[in-house]
Amino acid sequence: MDIFCIKAVSLGVLEKVLISHDGAGPGSGWFLDKIVIKHKEGEEAHEVVFPCNRWLDEYQDDGKTERELTANSKYFHGSSKKTFLKGKSCFPTIVFYTIVFAV
Repeated sequence: MDIFCIKAVSLGVLEKVLISHDGAGPGSGWFLDKIVIKHKEGEEAHEVVFPCNRWLDEYQDDGKTERELTANSKYFHGSSKKTFLKGKSCFPTIVFYTIVFAV
């Protein structure tokens, strides 16, 4: 399992992610079970799961090294309809995202 933490402006409700690699080097392919993105804004925590269960490998599965994943709605926690960016604020909300790759 790989975990990355990213500081970014609020992205609102996440529906899709695009994951890929360049295929450089021998044995660069990998199997991706799912991506879990967790973030907290104020007191409200969110977790969104993007199932994959496929290879990102030019020699395995369908040979693709890029996947567009759609959020599994049954994994939404908190208010899945909430939009964080409201109005025309000059001060975007900063959110820490924790991204978990389950391989």
